[in-house]
Amino acid sequence: MGLFFRKIDPDKDSKYRQWLNSMLLVAMLINLINSLFLNWRWLYFTMTIVIGILAILIFKEYKGEN
Repeated sequence: MGLFFRKIDPDKDSKYRQWLNSMLLVAMLINLINSLFLNWRWLYFTMTIVIGILAILIFKEYKGEN
């Protein structure tokens, strides 16, 4: 759980890691706005898939770190 609440350190993290974390935040915000206001089912499914793929990539990227 600490993975998602970890402070992003620009000196330690690569641009790819920063991009992954930023895209995860954007995807979650789009999903939140969709569920509160739009309620478009196709966007919900798309964002769920995108969040899942980003989570897998983040776990693979941070694997082996303490």
